[in-house]
Amino acid sequence: MQGKHTVDLSWTGATSANIDIYRDGVVIATAPNNETYKDFIGVRGGNARYIYKVCDASTQNCSNQVTVRFGGPPL
Repeated sequence: MQGKHTVDLSWTGATSANIDIYRDGVVIATAPNNETYKDFIGVRGGNARYIYKVCDASTQNCSNQVTVRFGGPPL
């Protein structure tokens, strides 16, 4: 996966057995609540931004959103 966008997420405080991972407002995975998830986006280079949040599965009990950026000018 060298050179492709990959995001390592980690969290605490989720209470359900499974969690929903949201990228850009869309559920991309429902996974066991083991407090980590690796998102292999498969995009190379460019200026990209992804917005994530983690929710207890099938609920609106969610984390704050976090933005991940690849490329582009420094903030």
